[in-house]
Amino acid sequence: MIKKVILIGMGPGDVKYLTLEAVDTIRRLDVFLIPGKKTKKRELTQIRKEILSKVKGNAEYRVIEVNFPERKKGVRYEETVEEWRKKKQDMLKELILKEDAEVAGFLIWGDPSIYDGHIAIFQGLKEEVGVEFEVVPGISSYQLLSAKHKVPFTDVAGNLIFTTPRGLKKQDKVSENTVVFLDNYETYTRINDQGIEIYWGAYLGTKDEVILSGKLSEVKEKIRDLRRRLRKEKGWIMELYFLKVNKDEKD
Repeated sequence: MIKKVILIGMGPGDVKYLTLEAVDTIRRLDVFLIPGKKTKKRELTQIRKEILSKVKGNAEYRVIEVNFPERKKGVRYEETVEEWRKKKQDMLKELILKEDAEVAGFLIWGDPSIYDGHIAIFQGLKEEVGVEFEVVPGISSYQLLSAKHKVPFTDVAGNLIFTTPRGLKKQDKVSENTVVFLDNYETYTRINDQGIEIYWGAYLGTKDEVILSGKLSEVKEKIRDLRRRLRKEKGWIMELYFLKVNKDEKD
C-alpha cells in the first residue's frame, strides 16, 4: 500500500515556475503518480514527465500513469463532476492499495487549491483507506496571467472574483474585477458592458503561450477567433482571462 501521497502544485507547465518547496519534495521522492492523458492531451502528460526529468536528473525514480476517464458532458454539470470524481477516487483507491511505497508524489497542474478536485478526492481516500496526504502549493496560471500582462488584479478597497464561465453567465453584469477559468462557452462575447478591459492568455507557461488584451468590446471577436484556431490546431486549449472593470467608464 502507498501510505502517503503528496499533492505537488507544479505550476503552469514549466520547471521555472516550481517553488523551492516543490523542487525539494520532488527531489526526495522516488515514486510519482501522474494523469495519463489520451491522444489529444498527451502533451500534458509529457510536460509532467519532462518536469520530473529536469528536477530528478540522473536519479532513479518510478512514474505510475493513472488513466483517468474523461469527464462526460451532461446537462446537470454538478452531478457529472461528482460522478467523474468518484470514478477517479475509486481508481486511485485501487492503485494505492496495490502499489507498495511509503510516500508518492502526485503532480497537480498549477495549484491544488484552484479549480482542482484532488484535495477533496484525497480527503475521501483518507476516510476510505487511511492514506495520509499533504499539499505543496504551486504557482497558479492566474498569477502568471497578471505577470505576463503586467496588470494588477486588485484595486484599492476593491474585490476580486474567481469564477468559471457558468458563474459568469449567471451575472446580469460584470461589476467587480473577475478572473475566469476555462471558458469553453466564450462567455465574454456576450458581455456588452462599457469600460471593461480583458486580459486573456492560453497555454501560459508553455512554449505555445499566447496572450492578448484590450478593451473587451474591441477585441472579443479577435480573441474568439484566435481561441478557436488554437484549439483546432492543438486539439485542446487551456486558457483564462481577467476582466478589469473601469468603473469611471461604465454606464
